[in-house]
Amino acid sequence: MPEAERKVPREGEPERARLSLRALRQDEKALDERASLADRETDIDYRQTFRIIGRSVLFLRYVWIRYVISFVSHWIPENLAIVLAPWMGKIIIDHVVLGDAVEDVTGYPSFLIPVVQMLEGASAGWIMFWIALLTVVGLLARLGHRYVMALFDIRIEQSLVHLVRSRLFESVQSLPMTKLDDQPIGDSVYRVMNDTEVIPGIISTVVQQPIYAVATFAVALATMLSAYPDSPAVAFFAVGALPMYLLVIAPFARMLRRRAQAMLASQSAFTSNIEEGMDNMLAVQGLGAGETERERFREDSAESFKRIRYSDLAQGVVGTILQIASQFLEWGFTIYVVAWVIFGDLSAGDYVVVLGYFVAMRGPAQDLARLWVDIQVDAARARRVFAMLDLPPESETGSLALPPIRQGVSFRQAGFVYPDGRRALRDVTFNARMGQIIAIVGPTGAGKTTLAYLVPRYHAASEGQVLIDGHDVNDVTTESLRGQISYVFQETQTTVESILENIRLGKPHATAEEVERAARTAGIHDFIVSLPEGYATMLGTSSSKLSVGQKQRIGIARGLVKDSRILILDEPTSALDPQTEEHLVNALYEAARDRIVIVIAHRLSTVAVADHVVFLDEGRVVEEGTHAELMAREDGHYRRFVDLQTTPAG
Repeated sequence: MPEAERKVPREGEPERARLSLRALRQDEKALDERASLADRETDIDYRQTFRIIGRSVLFLRYVWIRYVISFVSHWIPENLAIVLAPWMGKIIIDHVVLGDAVEDVTGYPSFLIPVVQMLEGASAGWIMFWIALLTVVGLLARLGHRYVMALFDIRIEQSLVHLVRSRLFESVQSLPMTKLDDQPIGDSVYRVMNDTEVIPGIISTVVQQPIYAVATFAVALATMLSAYPDSPAVAFFAVGALPMYLLVIAPFARMLRRRAQAMLASQSAFTSNIEEGMDNMLAVQGLGAGETERERFREDSAESFKRIRYSDLAQGVVGTILQIASQFLEWGFTIYVVAWVIFGDLSAGDYVVVLGYFVAMRGPAQDLARLWVDIQVDAARARRVFAMLDLPPESETGSLALPPIRQGVSFRQAGFVYPDGRRALRDVTFNARMGQIIAIVGPTGAGKTTLAYLVPRYHAASEGQVLIDGHDVNDVTTESLRGQISYVFQETQTTVESILENIRLGKPHATAEEVERAARTAGIHDFIVSLPEGYATMLGTSSSKLSVGQKQRIGIARGLVKDSRILILDEPTSALDPQTEEHLVNALYEAARDRIVIVIAHRLSTVAVADHVVFLDEGRVVEEGTHAELMAREDGHYRRFVDLQTTPAG
């Protein structure tokens, strides 16, 4: 929905219309599309929610032994406290406050009677002393236990998060280029860093919490009934919360998911805003567009804050409804138990015990009732993780391992059509033999880069064939194909590492001598050694310490250091000065001795040294031959292209 439509109501439309549920859903849909063009199906139903939860729980199989240890280690001390704490209250009320004799003990579970009998004849002061001592010892033991278990649980959680993050990162890496164009970097970063953290929470909510709740309820009920066998109504009051809570809050589940999805989409869009702003900082400064960028930042920050408020408001409404329902239940129970005390069926100490066990049983019942609602926000986050994991990866069309390339590349009536229907190439046919420099030339938009992408199968030919040593690239594995190809893109991206590590990115174990030789060939060695730290100089990413031309030469050195049989250079001299360009052009002859060098170029100085020139226009090969042969054609496309570069502007 256009921004103007969302912010300004139409003529005659009341202002409050913008706050309608329909407008809210339209805004959320537009926000989803802005966050990611690759993930559109954001509104999931109950069946899909259950499926997402199930897939999240399946990750438990990798750490299930540690989860069992954690569960047991938490459950035993927690239930020990549930078993003992109410009876400590009864002892204090009956034998300290009211002064009842310990010799007349009644109403205690059988396992506690020997302990209580040890207090026979003790004064109120001694009873309080032993209770205080037991409380202090228990508190210290509990603090130590919680510290150890916190470390243990964090390790389990981080192991799971690391596993999910690794898989999601691999999934993003495996996406085809056409799909990567639809996926903002900020959204991918947010999913990998933030959304993956929800998986351990879902496992805890769906697996640990129900088991823990049922087991805790059973312990509390059994302990209470051992002392008060005629009081099952307490359990009915506690369990009665379960269906009541479910009936009250179940209708709000989908609303919570939608608000959570909108919140996550807004935060992803905000992350993308930050990433784009940092990446384009030089352009912003160069155009004096700082205020525009700050305004974009403020708008996205405000949008994110608004969506967080909406999500919190929805959860707050549901929580308030639960509290109201819980309050009615507590009032009913209190009246019921007080009546027992009034009619003499329970002592004041018994009231404390029964109330304590009611609270102990109501908590697990309430947790079970809330589980479906509590899981909705987590399900929205997990959906984003699995939506990215489920995106179809770059297709592995072949199973043949490509042998070492010895002959060359052949295009046979190859064509390519983008997913949106745009045709980029048609009937492309030519050969590139080992030891040759092939120049791909043509006007902007002719399809040169798309043609080069067919060789490493960044794009798969829509029709025709691309053959390497007679093997169709669609029949060989991606690893064996790209392992023998170095592609140097026009825009070189550096990593936050040293120059040495940047150059050997494609060959991590390259020696320093190999890196230096490649740097010399690319014409960047002298500059590197002039730096105080030489090859150990640390670089940045978008705003590094290198000029555009120096970055380009780093990229060329990367391609040269990798032991590849095909080297593809996309506009390798566009940012080079004439002297460096001449040096590089001469180096191409050296590089082409034992490999194929495919150069996409506009500049005549680069094209003229090629063994074979392929001229593209509107996706077709209109001419091919050597530079001299093509220049000999007076009305040829290539000659007109060259004349435009060499004829001075009138």
